[in-house]
Amino acid sequence: MGLDMYLQTENKQTGKVVIIHSWRKANQIRDWFVRRFDLDPNDQLKIAITRDDLEALTSDIEQVLASHALALELLPTASGFFFGSTDYDGYYFEVLRDTRHFLQKEFTYNSDSENLYYTEWW
Repeated sequence: MGLDMYLQTENKQTGKVVIIHSWRKANQIRDWFVRRFDLDPNDQLKIAITRDDLEALTSDIEQVLASHALALELLPTASGFFFGSTDYDGYYFEVLRDTRHFLQKEFTYNSDSENLYYTEWW
């Protein structure tokens, strides 16, 4: 039990959904989406997002990894029921490095044929 989060694509013609990335208890990533889209932090989220959103997330991640002092401003942790640690520890920065790697090296998405979503379950 806990915060499970996903990036998903959905084929515009067939409706087929594919999970392209997942996080576990990465509350700083969740909070980034809550703040970017001005959402209620008490709701489970399913948000249509764009490549621009993920580029902005990548930029914030790079800034925090370059200067950990920016973590509280750009990617603060957020508490919630089974959301995981709110410490700025090794796991916090590991999540950021893994997310950056995925977004820079592995992320593929065709906006002509696919919708892109951030979703979660908790």
